Amino acid sequence: MKEWEFIKFYRDRNCLRSVKEAKEKIDLFWTVVLKTLNEDGKVSLKDWGVFEKKEIVPRKIMTPRMEKERVTKAGEKIIFRTGTGLKTLVNGADADE
Repeated sequence: MKEWEFIKFYRDRNCLRSVKEAKEKIDLFWTVVLKTLNEDGKVSLKDWGVFEKKEIVPRKIMTPRMEKERVTKAGEKIIFRTGTGLKTLVNGADADE
């Protein structure tokens, strides 16, 4: 499902008036999650999962074409670990329960 299809699905599912309103609500959710990750480093949604910010250390890699060893940059990435509620929902439970 592409983003546009998801926004239309969300609009229809929640009886919203317009696609713009649905997109604003979805964007608001992700904005809050990302701001909270920047402040606390972890967002836990009960029975759904946990978003965490993880530090990535530089490491050596070998590029086969160049036959050189290089060092990757240090940085951060966001990790999502699924919760039991989301796992059961994906594995066959009904979404309306």
